[in-house]
Amino acid sequence: FRDIATRKQWEEDLQKANTHLQVLVSESEERNRHMTLLHEMSDVLQACQSSEEAYNTTAHFGPRFFPDFAGGLYMLNNSKNLFEKVPDWGEAPPAEQVFVPDECWALRLGREHLVDDITTGLLCRHVSPATSQGYLCLPMMAQGEAIGILHLRRITPGNEIVLETVAQLAATMGEGVALALANLKLRETLRSQAIRDDLTGLFNRRYMEETLERELHRVSRLGIPLGLAMLDLDHFKKYNDTYGHHAGDELLRTLGQLISSQIREDDIACRYGGEEFIIIMPGASQEVTLERTELMRRGVKKIHALRPNQFLHPITISIGLAIFPDNGATGSALIQAADVALYQAKKGGRDRVVAVAA
Repeated sequence: FRDIATRKQWEEDLQKANTHLQVLVSESEERNRHMTLLHEMSDVLQACQSSEEAYNTTAHFGPRFFPDFAGGLYMLNNSKNLFEKVPDWGEAPPAEQVFVPDECWALRLGREHLVDDITTGLLCRHVSPATSQGYLCLPMMAQGEAIGILHLRRITPGNEIVLETVAQLAATMGEGVALALANLKLRETLRSQAIRDDLTGLFNRRYMEETLERELHRVSRLGIPLGLAMLDLDHFKKYNDTYGHHAGDELLRTLGQLISSQIREDDIACRYGGEEFIIIMPGASQEVTLERTELMRRGVKKIHALRPNQFLHPITISIGLAIFPDNGATGSALIQAADVALYQAKKGGRDRVVAVAA
């Protein structure tokens, strides 16, 4: 007989070592996979040109990072008083589309909020009562402020994955998404400042000139007309002298809002300079352009009550119209034609729309 107890102990130790090594190899492979995904997602986020593209990118990569979880982003709105749900992923119980900041414990605590067991955990008020699994809320920070929430919910029945094991990965992913969104917002703000008029919110003259040439090439290729309207406030200097420059600025701002509310999605409204505005209407014939600017001329007359309980001088505008290709083949020619029509409207008594004859 031989004593094989030592040999058996060695075999057991070897088996444990092999098992432990397999676990380490598996964890290493998983970390490498996550790093590859993070780099891939980062490259795509940097190539995004809008917040909407970044939201869709996050929803695309979310299931690859967290296959056993449903999730989504809640982003802070422009008024900074509500968090609104943007494209999410995975099947999960219905959740609130919008909630106020104090309904989420992660926002109130300023850190991640984990609920492994919903029967004993502290639930956020924005989480659906139909949730039967645990969840994670993670604030996404940018420049010291929470700009959104990364929300993950278990969807696999009997899933024993502890949320702490995914919290670190979620934090890394959320940090990358938050940084990308903050950069996009900054770029969008800078671009808006470069192409928008601060007072009226309409596009500025430089953007109008660049866009007009591009639209002319497009409609020429499609064989469709383009309407251009040049608007000018009547007696604006007298209005400024009577009520002050502050009232004049308020009038220009209100007119900009009126124009924005009455144009189509494809139309381009710009402040040309001073009290002059230009509206580019791709695809609009002279008849359509005349009809729509006439409605705008009538609508401007309702602006006279800018101050409560104080009557201000009635507002009118004169409008000159030019149509591509009948009145000009280039942007400068079209603007010049519209300017001639505007002069005719002013000379004819103001408060009217005049179209250039072909």
